[in-house]
Amino acid sequence: MTRLVSSSVALVMLLVVLPTRLFASEVDEPIRVLNFQGDSGFQHKSKPEALRMVEMLGNKNGWLVRSSADPQVLNEESLKAFDVIVFNNNCGTDRRIFSDEQQRALQGYIRGGGGFVGIHCAGAIWHEGGEFQKWYERLIGTRLVAHPHVQEATLVVECQCHHCTAHLPREWVVKDEWHKFSYNPRDRVNVLISLDEDTYEGDPKLKMGGDHPFTWYQYYDGGRSFFTSLGHTVDVYKNADYQKLVEGGILWAAAGSRDGSGLLRSGLILDLDADHGVTVDDQNRVTKWSNQVAHSVARDFEANDYGLRLAKPGSGLPSLNSEVSAINQHNAIVFQEDELINDQEDAFDHLIRGGGYTWFAVIKPYETADPEQQTEFDLYRLRDVNAFLGNLRNSGNYEGIWGCLDDDLTVWCGSRSGASFGRFDENNPKVSGTQLVADQFCVVAARMGKGVDVVPIELFVNGSTPVASAPFPVNPSANPSRMAVGTERDATNHPGSESFDGEIARILIYERPMSDSELNQSVEHLMEEYGIR
Repeated sequence: MTRLVSSSVALVMLLVVLPTRLFASEVDEPIRVLNFQGDSGFQHKSKPEALRMVEMLGNKNGWLVRSSADPQVLNEESLKAFDVIVFNNNCGTDRRIFSDEQQRALQGYIRGGGGFVGIHCAGAIWHEGGEFQKWYERLIGTRLVAHPHVQEATLVVECQCHHCTAHLPREWVVKDEWHKFSYNPRDRVNVLISLDEDTYEGDPKLKMGGDHPFTWYQYYDGGRSFFTSLGHTVDVYKNADYQKLVEGGILWAAAGSRDGSGLLRSGLILDLDADHGVTVDDQNRVTKWSNQVAHSVARDFEANDYGLRLAKPGSGLPSLNSEVSAINQHNAIVFQEDELINDQEDAFDHLIRGGGYTWFAVIKPYETADPEQQTEFDLYRLRDVNAFLGNLRNSGNYEGIWGCLDDDLTVWCGSRSGASFGRFDENNPKVSGTQLVADQFCVVAARMGKGVDVVPIELFVNGSTPVASAPFPVNPSANPSRMAVGTERDATNHPGSESFDGEIARILIYERPMSDSELNQSVEHLMEEYGIR
């Protein structure tokens, strides 16, 4: 027998029969989409099909879609009515499309957390002029400049861990128009799909020199932007895989506003909240902890009773501590040589490959178990490795992220690049901070910069001033394992040896480094919500 629990006992039976939903705004209200095709220039034969595709996706999903080609819809008041704007294969190749006021309205919308999706010729709006032109091209990610003739080519799906691309094969053959861009956007955006330039014909001057991103997403100027250069032909809009790609892009871009609690959602990919999405058995043991973020590939964190755990079936299950007075009656999950693991192998790989991250953990550590004493599995605790989250690959040179405690409860964090072996070296920094207090809740956070060179990793405790930092050389080929909570990785060969003893009320992971002001706001929000002083 299992049951779902929340912070209110009265809701238990209701949650048994209702699926775990993600945010109140997503439960109660449909996504509001502006399907925009205002243009000035080249008219694609596929424009009507592009318009119909977004309207079809709206009908399928219950979205509220307004289609318009009138630039006057881009005014401050009208844009308040939309969660996402789709620039749907509309070119600006001949002259300016928007007035100064309309340009400012679009900028204000994005800066206020709005979502944007650009399709194909939305990247060829060339004549807006001034600072807005530069801003718009950064919103897209680059500028479309030239192309060879329409032909078949192979797209390489670089990231299958995103909602937009999870359905696609690693290599996707499509017939379309293969644009060259004014510059490669890879350093500024998160590339989902790239183009294999060896699979189509064309003057080398019409190619990108081998590295040719073609679909990507980014957090830009306060909002979210998704762009795909696919979309020239009529047939591509009838392609079910393409439709699902754009559908995912719209869903992702529309999820950029804040939830009802004031929690920042831009870039949030994991929210493990002990008040929601927890399934327990009839002994109050947690069998599943579900991610509360919409459209995240990483859904459920579950116990794994295999390997050495077969000697004691049912072990490794944490327990639920309900309505804890020390944290304003929020729930917490108690870990003692226990772990919960997500089964999506690649869901968090991009964090250390250049995307960067910010994570938060609301935790209460217990006194650490004596490392000289054997665990229940006739093993010994590893000294100074008491991890509350991590996805380190348990082989090779190790790669992934972790949040951890020494035996004296000194908190530390880090990333491992997989570039060299060794517990701690220049490729695997131990960012060691302050000593936590046993049996007392606190907010621990870590931030790693975005980039493919050397970036900083910073550690925070109950505040937004770093208590420690270290440089980290990014390895774009790093390949972490599955994300675990209560331990550093899927430690089936030594269960309990590297585990956290204590309670976890919340874990949040963002797929980007927050700004200083965002991080400060988030720490203050969590400390207030959980009554931490």
